[in-house]
Amino acid sequence: MLNIAVAFFGIPRNSQICFPSIQENVLALLPSDSNVKCFYHLYKIDEVQNSRSGEQGELKADNYEPFETMTGLLTSTEGVLERWNFEQVKALGDTWADDYASLRNLIYQLNSLHTVTTMMESFNPDFVVYVRPDIFFHTPLPAYVFKHAEARRRNTYIPDWQWWGGLNDRFAICGRDTYVAYGKRIERIFEFSKVTGRKLHSERLLKFALQQAGAKICTLDTKASRVRINGAFAEESFSPKRGMGKRENRYFHFFARLRTLMDKQRAG
Repeated sequence: MLNIAVAFFGIPRNSQICFPSIQENVLALLPSDSNVKCFYHLYKIDEVQNSRSGEQGELKADNYEPFETMTGLLTSTEGVLERWNFEQVKALGDTWADDYASLRNLIYQLNSLHTVTTMMESFNPDFVVYVRPDIFFHTPLPAYVFKHAEARRRNTYIPDWQWWGGLNDRFAICGRDTYVAYGKRIERIFEFSKVTGRKLHSERLLKFALQQAGAKICTLDTKASRVRINGAFAEESFSPKRGMGKRENRYFHFFARLRTLMDKQRAG
């Protein structure tokens, strides 16, 4: 029997809007004969403020209700920045030029990922589905991915849009040999900067961490939108061409799509 972990991380902004879509397009698509266990690490906060997206508003307590029957942790953000040497991270550069606000939020997100990944390692999952709780799924995850688990140990399935010179980090399906690299990539921040000479960048860090782990990148056609604190859907471009970046990444994308085609044929 397959062990499939579903990992929620970050902040659940609009669970009444988002979670039904997650139930329908993620949880309901997992094989019925598998052992599915849901894990979470979420931040308990009363208000969301994000200068980059223009968000500001109260985070109501009922946003956490869908996760109450799952295995997880609800924590504050206290001590997170110190744990990951944020002052040293800041010294790498202010990537989004907003007085380190977006960089701070990225560290919070990556810490949440790290925490939930550590939590589920003893479950020994064959696949891990990483899901932000504040996104609305318009289309379902593909069911074929969960077949032939041994052949897909090193596979990581990434949304085929908004790569921004790296890899989309919104959600993913990881095989048993790649989920730790995906979930604990915060540990590679300084190595990433040293090797690439770049400031910390979320999508590029993900690509770096997965390449270092020897992951086989495949693409997902599944589409999902972020939902803001006021219930509005963020404008998303689902074009695989937008934000693809330099020629190197376009080649990388071409071979990821080719690998995906072969992967689907194997499933058939």
